[in-house]
Amino acid sequence: MSKVRQAAKSWRLWLICCIFSAVLAGVVSRLVWLHVIETRSLQDIGDEITIRIQPIPSYRGMITDRSGRPLAISTPVAAVGIRPDRLLDDKWSNALAPLLKTDAEVLRERVDKTRLPFIYLSRYVTPETANLIESLSLDGLEVSRQFRRFYPSGEVTSHIVGFTDIEDRGQEGLELIFDTWLSGRDGRRHILKNRRANVFRYVSAGKEVDQGKDLKLSIDLRLQYLTYRALKEAVTQARAVGGSAVLIDAWSGEILACAGQPSFNPNDMTSRTPERIRNRPITDLMEPGSPIKPFTVATALDLGVVEPTTEIDTSPGKLMIQDHVISDLKNYGIISVSEVISKSSNVGTSKIALMLEPHILRDRLAILGLGSQTPLGLPGEAEGYLPPASIFKQMDQAALSYGYTLSVTTMQLAQAYSVFANKGYVQPLTILADGMTSAPRKVFKKETIRQILPILQSVTENGGTAKTAQIPMYHVGGKTGTTMKYSAGSYASQKYVSTFVGLAPISNPRFVMAITIDDPQSQQYFGGQIAAPVFADVMDDVMRIYDIPPDKIDSKMLIREFK
Repeated sequence: MSKVRQAAKSWRLWLICCIFSAVLAGVVSRLVWLHVIETRSLQDIGDEITIRIQPIPSYRGMITDRSGRPLAISTPVAAVGIRPDRLLDDKWSNALAPLLKTDAEVLRERVDKTRLPFIYLSRYVTPETANLIESLSLDGLEVSRQFRRFYPSGEVTSHIVGFTDIEDRGQEGLELIFDTWLSGRDGRRHILKNRRANVFRYVSAGKEVDQGKDLKLSIDLRLQYLTYRALKEAVTQARAVGGSAVLIDAWSGEILACAGQPSFNPNDMTSRTPERIRNRPITDLMEPGSPIKPFTVATALDLGVVEPTTEIDTSPGKLMIQDHVISDLKNYGIISVSEVISKSSNVGTSKIALMLEPHILRDRLAILGLGSQTPLGLPGEAEGYLPPASIFKQMDQAALSYGYTLSVTTMQLAQAYSVFANKGYVQPLTILADGMTSAPRKVFKKETIRQILPILQSVTENGGTAKTAQIPMYHVGGKTGTTMKYSAGSYASQKYVSTFVGLAPISNPRFVMAITIDDPQSQQYFGGQIAAPVFADVMDDVMRIYDIPPDKIDSKMLIREFK
C-alpha cells in the first residue's frame, strides 16, 4: 500500500514539474520571440508611449505698406508626409490621391523609389484638406501644421519684399534683411503619439511661441502699382532690356515706390530666375550722363564762379581736350548758363567745370552720395564708382561734369536730387515707415538752390529736352540723360541708357522720381522720349493722391521765396 501511495506522489510531482517546465519554456520562448524576432514591434510600442517634444512654429510677421496694406502674409497650411516602412498595403494611395489632387499610381511610384525613412508628399495643403487626410487614419501617414508665405501684390512689390524658402526663411529683399525680426522664435510642447504618428495627448504646454513682429514700410502701394505699371509699359514699348524707377518723398527720405523690370511673381517659384529677381534700382550701375549737369552748374553757382545769366560760348558745337572731342547735338553758339542745362550742352558744361579746381566737383558729388551705397542696406546693393581727384586730368574733369567716368544706381540718383528739394541738404533714404535716417548733409547754399530750380523747370518747358514730363496744373523740373553703354572695352554706338530725374511741384519741391531705361531697341531712345513720360504718368497721380495744391497759375509764375 505504501508503494502505491509513493508512486502516486511521484506521478503528481512529475506532472507539476512538467507543467512548470512548460510554463517556463513558454515564457522564455515568448521573451526570445519578442526581444529577438519582434524587436521592431517592441520599438513601435515603446515609441507609442514615449513622450515627444513637438515644435510649435512661430507665425512670421506681416510686411505692410505705409497704410497697413499687406505685402507679405503667412497663411496656415499643412505638410503631408509618409513613412514607407509602416504602410500595410496599397490602399493608402487610392484614399489619399483625390485629396492631394494627384494620381494614386504617381504616389506609389514616389514611395517605391525612395530609400528614405520619411518623405513629404505635399508641403502645402489647406487646413480643411489636412483634416480630411487625418480622418483617414492611415498607418505611416503624418500631417504637420505650418505656415506658408503669400504675397498679395505679387510681382508689383517682389523686388522690395523678396521671398522666403520652403522652410519660411528669408532669401531675398526685406524678407532676408529682417528675417530675425519677422521670424520670431518657435515654441515647443510635450506630446504623446499613437502608432499612426498622430498626436493623441498633450502632456504639457512647454515653451511658449514668440511670434514674429510686423514690418511697416514707407512704400505706398497705390504709388507702387502706378510706378510699376508705367515702367513696365515704357520698357515694353521701347523693347528695352530692363528698367528702374524710384519715387521718394524728398523731405523725409522715405521711398514711396521702387520698381524694376523685368520682374517676377514671388508666389511662383518657377519665375525666380537670377535675371528676374535682380533688384535693378540698387544693383545695376550706369554712367548717368546729363542728370549730373545740374550738380556741375550748382557747384559753380555756389562758389560764385558763374551766374544763371553768364554767357558760355559753345561754338562750333565741339570742344577738343587732350585729343578727345566733346560734342553737342548741334552748335548752340553763345548761350547762358541756364540754357546750358535746358539744351543739355556737353561743351557748355565742360567749360563751366574747367573753371573749377579739379577736386571741387568730385567732392560735391561724393557728399551727395554718388558712388556710395545708400543707408538702405538692401541685399545686392552696388556701391558704384567715383574717380579719385588725384588722377584727374582735364578730360576727366570735363567728362565727369556731364556724367561720364562715374557709375551710380538709380537709387543713388534719386537720393542725390533730394538736395534740390531740401534747400541744399541731401536727405538719406529709408524704406521703413517713420524710419530713422542719418542727419541731412549740407551740399549747397539755399540761394544756389533758389537759382537752380528755375533752370530745372526750363528743361521741362518749351525749348527744353523733357517737355513730355509736364503734368496738368503743376510746374515740374528735372533733367534728362542719354548715355552710350560701355561694352567690351569701348562705348557701343547703338546701346544706350536713357534716364530722367524730376521734381514736383517745382514751386516747393517735395517728390523726386528717377527713371532709367536700359538699352532701348526702339527708334526713340532719348531720355526725354521714353523716361520722362513715366515721370509725368506717375507724378500726376502723386499730386492728386497727396492733395498737393496746383502751382501752375500762369506762365510767368516765379519760384516761391524760401523762408
